Amino acid sequence: MTQSTLVDSPASTTTATPSRRARSSPRTALRRADYERAFDVLEDCDGSPSLPDFREQLVEALHHRFGLKHVSFFVGATFHNIFGDLAPVTEGNTAKMLPEYQERWSRYDVFGTPAAMRQLVSSGVSSLSELRALGALPASANAYVRHFLQATWGMESAAAMRLELPGGHTALVGMFDTAPDRLSPQDLATLRALSRQLSAIARGLPVSRPKAALAGLSERQRQVVQLVADGLSNAQIAETLSLAEDSVKKYVSRILSATGCQSRMELALLARSRG
Repeated sequence: MTQSTLVDSPASTTTATPSRRARSSPRTALRRADYERAFDVLEDCDGSPSLPDFREQLVEALHHRFGLKHVSFFVGATFHNIFGDLAPVTEGNTAKMLPEYQERWSRYDVFGTPAAMRQLVSSGVSSLSELRALGALPASANAYVRHFLQATWGMESAAAMRLELPGGHTALVGMFDTAPDRLSPQDLATLRALSRQLSAIARGLPVSRPKAALAGLSERQRQVVQLVADGLSNAQIAETLSLAEDSVKKYVSRILSATGCQSRMELALLARSRG
């Protein structure tokens, strides 16, 4: 990966009407320090063995590299149901905010408004400051910002980053802070460059830790898994692979331990789901 891959492509710029484009934030050039910070985040996340690990590592990277204390990572089958994720990864006060958010405010999230969705799809990032610069927020989204983010939790700045996940799923990474100017134009430009590269990493990951463990098995272990998935007994596997039956038992035991599966049936289902 080279630094040139981190700059925004023409396709990542906003595709609004000329009047709307004129009111959008100007494109911010990345500095050397921004590239270095972006590469640090990519390095933190690039070794993730599975999507659950990636979610946790990205939240930690944003905390460590950008100083963001309050971060959430929501996932949905489509953009519209992301906000209904019942088990997001949370950092800082987002864990405390979650119950009230899920009960009352998720449908009014400011990053679910049409203007935010356009920004997220076109550039990968949307921020509260940019949305306000475009005009008045819808009444429901304004209530979410004023009463939930600001009055209840003291969050004066907010931004979201959209990522593409395996199987066409989508993620939304929320970033919040008590300082109104916490996310500078430079920060937002760096996050926009990162969103495309992080999506490329995430799309290739196994969706669960057991699937990641399955991918890390040795060639012989994968052969055993395939025969278990085909319904063969230990004796039949031993005959097929020219192994002692005790050796097959040890293989199966180690594979179950490595993948976290509780039974041969669970292992078989995991292998079949992986294709």
